[in-house]
Parts: sequence; C-alpha cells; structure tokens
Amino acid sequence: MLHLVYMAELMMAWERQPDDRQWKGPEGDDPRTLYQMLMTSVGRFGEQDCFGYIPAKGASRVHIDYNQFGGLATAVGQRLADLGVEAGDRVAMILDNSVEWAALSYGANGIGAAYTAMYTHQHGDEWAYILNDSTPSMLAVANTGVLDKLVKHLPDDAAAWPRCGIILLGDDPANEIPPKGIAVHAWAEFVAEGRKSKNTFDIADDPFALNTLIYTSGTTGNPKGVMLSNWNTLSNILCVQSAFKIYVGDKNAAFLPWAHSFGSTFDLHWMLRCGVHINLISDLTRIADECIEIKPAVLLAVPRVWNKFYDRVNSQFEEATGVKKFLIGKAKKSASKRIAKANVECDAVPASGVFDKLYDKLVWSKVRARFGGNIRFCMSGAAALSPDVAAFIQQVGFSCYEGYGLTETSPLVAANGWAGPGTSRLRTVGRVANGVKVTIDTDAWDDPDRSDEGEIIVHGPNVMLGYWNNEEATKEVLIEPGVFRTGDLGKMTDGLLSITGRVKSQFKLENGKYVSPAPLEENLKLSPLVEQAVLDGRNMLRTFLIVHPNMENLKAALIAAGVNASGSDAEICARDSTCEWMLTELKAKNMLAPTWKGYEVAATLILDPEEWTTDNDLQTPSMKVKLRNLLKLHEEAVNSI
Repeated sequence: MLHLVYMAELMMAWERQPDDRQWKGPEGDDPRTLYQMLMTSVGRFGEQDCFGYIPAKGASRVHIDYNQFGGLATAVGQRLADLGVEAGDRVAMILDNSVEWAALSYGANGIGAAYTAMYTHQHGDEWAYILNDSTPSMLAVANTGVLDKLVKHLPDDAAAWPRCGIILLGDDPANEIPPKGIAVHAWAEFVAEGRKSKNTFDIADDPFALNTLIYTSGTTGNPKGVMLSNWNTLSNILCVQSAFKIYVGDKNAAFLPWAHSFGSTFDLHWMLRCGVHINLISDLTRIADECIEIKPAVLLAVPRVWNKFYDRVNSQFEEATGVKKFLIGKAKKSASKRIAKANVECDAVPASGVFDKLYDKLVWSKVRARFGGNIRFCMSGAAALSPDVAAFIQQVGFSCYEGYGLTETSPLVAANGWAGPGTSRLRTVGRVANGVKVTIDTDAWDDPDRSDEGEIIVHGPNVMLGYWNNEEATKEVLIEPGVFRTGDLGKMTDGLLSITGRVKSQFKLENGKYVSPAPLEENLKLSPLVEQAVLDGRNMLRTFLIVHPNMENLKAALIAAGVNASGSDAEICARDSTCEWMLTELKAKNMLAPTWKGYEVAATLILDPEEWTTDNDLQTPSMKVKLRNLLKLHEEAVNSI
C-alpha cells in the first residue's frame, strides 16, 4: 500500500461512516480483526510516530513509528505461534500500559488468540482466579516482583500454569521460579526469536472470533470474563472514526488502564486506527507535568481527574487577590456570556472580541497550558461527570464530552460530541452510537415520581458474546444475542440518553422515597474536603454518608473554623466535633437543590481516615467502591445510627 505524505495541514485518516450503513459485520475495506486494522494503519502511516514512552525514571522520552510497532507486533505473534499458542487460545498479561502490552494484544490477535489483561496492583488471589478461569496458554508479567507474587498464589503443579510458559519483562532474571516444565522467556530474547523465525503464521480473519476476555470488577463476587469479539470492538471504533476532530499525527496522553475497556478501545485501538502518536504517561502523579511536555490534542480521563482539575484551579482562583482576582472575575463573566450567546453545551467556544480575547489570554490560556495548551477535545467516561465540572471545562476552553458504556458493550453505547457541534447536552451522555439501539424497560423500576425511567437495554453489534464459563450469569443479562440488560437506570429525552443510577444500588427510605446514590456521590467529590464518598440509608428514615476526607484540607479548614484539629488522622476523624462541622459544611456548600432533594441530604456522617484501595479490599482495580466490604468495616457506626 502506498505511504501517504502528510503535510502541515490537518487531515483525518478516514471518512466518517455513513449513518445508514449496516452494522451486522464488516463491509468493503473495513478491517476484519484488530491485527488487520493495525496493519492497515502501518501501511498508511508507516514512518509517523506511533508510541512515545519513558523507558526508565529520569530518562528522556523514546519514540517508535508505525512501521516499527507493526514489526514488533508481528514478531510477537510469530513467537507466540512458534511456542505453541494456537487460534482460540488465550494470552494473559499482568502488565501496566506499555508498548509491550500493545504488542502482545495485537500479536495474539494476529494468530487468532484472545488476550486477557490484569492489573499489576491486583491481589494475587484475584490473578489466580482469573488465570484458573481463563486457562491461558501464555502469560506475560511486568517484572520479577509480579512473578514472585504469582508463584506464591498459584499451585506448585505445572498443570495450573500456562503450558507455553511465562514471558518476563524487565532486565532482571527470574527470582522465584515456576514449577518444573514451565519455561520463563525473557522479553528481549522472546522478540528476537520472533523476528528471525521463518514459520510465518496464518493471519486470523474471523471478525466474530473472540478478541479479548476483560474481567469485570467483581464488586459483589468473583469477576466475570466478558467475551468481546473483533467486531464488538471494531464496530465501536468505526462508529467514532472521524466523528471527533482527530487528525493524523495528533498526540494523546494515555494513562487510562488498557486492562479496562474504556482505555483499551479508545486510548489504544481508536488512536492507532486514526494515526495518532500515543504518548504513555509514566507517572500518574505527574499527569499535568508530562502533558506540558507531550502537548496532547486529545485527552481521555475518568471524572476523578477532571474533579481534581476543577478543584485545584478553583482553589487557586479563590486565593487570588488584587488585579489577578479582578481579571479572573472578568474572564469568567466574559466566557459565560460568550458561551450563552453561542447556545451550545460541552463544545468549546473560541474567544471573540478584543476584551474577550484579552481575558482569555491572561487567564484561560494559562489554565489550558497546564495540559500542554494544545487540547482540541477531551472525553470523560467510566463514571458520571458532574455538570458543574463539565461546564467549567467548557469555560476553560476545552470541548469535553461525556460518554456512557459498559465492558459488556465494548464499551460505547452513547456519547456527547460524536453527532457534531451543537448536539451535546449537559446532564446527558449524548446520542446513541450508530448501529446501537437503546430501549428503556420501565417495568424494571417502580418509582411513581420517575415513571419515565427504567433499565437501559442495549441492542447492537457492540454487545458481548457472553460471560466466559458462566452460562447462568450470561442468561441473566443477555435477553437474546446482541441484546443486553445493563443494570443501569436511565431515560431518553429528545434522542439524548441520561443515566440516573444503578438498578441494584438504588435504595428506598422508610418514607418510600427512592435514592440514586451514584450522581450524588460524584457531586460530593467536588468538595476539596472529600476524596471518596458513599451515600447509603436503605430502609432507614434518613441517608448517611461515609467519607474518606482530604486530610490536609480538612485540618486546615478545621483550624480556620476554630475546631479542634489536634491528634492523628484517626483521632480527628473519630471526633464528633469534626463530623458535625464537616456535615454542616457539606450541607451548606454541596448537598444543595436541585441536585439534592431534601430527603436525600445526609443526616449522619462517618469519617474514614484510610483511603479505600485495592490493597485493603475496599476498591476494585477499576476504582469502584466495594460497598459490602466498606459497610462491614463501619458496621458498628452504621448500626448506631
């Protein structure tokens, strides 16, 4: 295929898909597998930069082009095949986002195997469960620390291990050794052998074959392996290609975990389809610093990132004095006026007029510079984004689009932004994706005050094949092939989908009123005092809150208010005076109408000084709170309410 030479002008890689195309399967020049999609991108973008990454702490960023990455993925596929991995097998990974992660997923896909990815910070027993369930032929691990932990959690019997062995990344040789008969392959040697192999593999060509097993969070039990085909994922990618302003050679800053469907589909596969230069964030505590270097045009993140951005900027605005405070006030008013006049939501509206441009240059451009100053649009997913945060991001000058989906839907169901400028609305997740249909099952919901709401049912090519080795769970959610019960509550208004909660997380108070906690919890996290929050109160007269506070901000606020802030974090959180002051503060500043109804406002606050993490089993790897475990931890305090 001819290599295209891209000049300075901005060019999209592909034409936008027609709205009326069929979505049952590939047609024309559509890629049939992810590996075929990659090879098409290699042919089109060859010498364009493909990945940028920092190989070691303190090192400079290294870049490889599409030709190099395509060659690496092919070598990986070749070596997997040479070592006995076959079409239909699984290749497992316990890796952080990396070029190696991407090469293994595409190499496996090339030979018709499916990849399943785990998080390096998961518990060893969770790895053991997933490996036992998915029975991979090959496993790649990030380093000797992961391998050591794995050896402790898997049986000594070689039959319980991947038969084709372990691929060990990093420079250190294995420390703890797997059982006899399980080979450990060093990554560099593994790739070198693949490059020189003469046994060219047959390129897989089945669009409906299993592409990946993505294991769900397991908030209420063991994780389930979601089976996604090539076409499940590709239908998502083709739907949004050229629907957003992504141009060949654009840079992104990738930090969403690829082990999660939102991260893999959109921060990896979609970017490769569009000829984007993917830049891996090496340190999640320095996202903004690395963005200044990368200067991304596209940024995908979860609401927690946007909440912290909102928090930090507004805190600094409040601390401003004198001329700076005057200019900030003018900039806010000018941006609000400009956006109101344009009558659009979510879409950035460029500054116009002498003073508007001046205020934008003096205030908003400096805020945009924190993410490199080149962002064309952002996407938020995986949880609800506060409308206040979204509106603020629009004021800053970024187009910020919220989307909705689940692992079981590959993940995209609906999103703001993809239907074009002026079609997005706050408090919604936008229009349903092409090829996908949403119906609302109002029979699954019996709140008379919200009769237009119900369970969201998704119909389309993005719906999973089912749960791996779990026919019972599959039957609970798949009405028929391609039709999925999401468990989410929502409603459709003028073609726009709104998410109002989870069917199972809703609870009823003694007065018969229903409470949908998720959006209220996200709203609370906008407080600089709150890091994590859970709202509950099922079968109680009033709701209560469990909050892990930002201890630094809480101590400073208590001192300023004249409230005792002495002692350890645990002592501060256990004090009635702390809880009473903070609850009053949250009621006055965060639990406000119309977002909060009177009966939803919490009457009691429990403060937890410890962060909820995967290590203490209070959070899943995808950052969902394990409610059952949290309530058990605070059982005595809850029972005393």
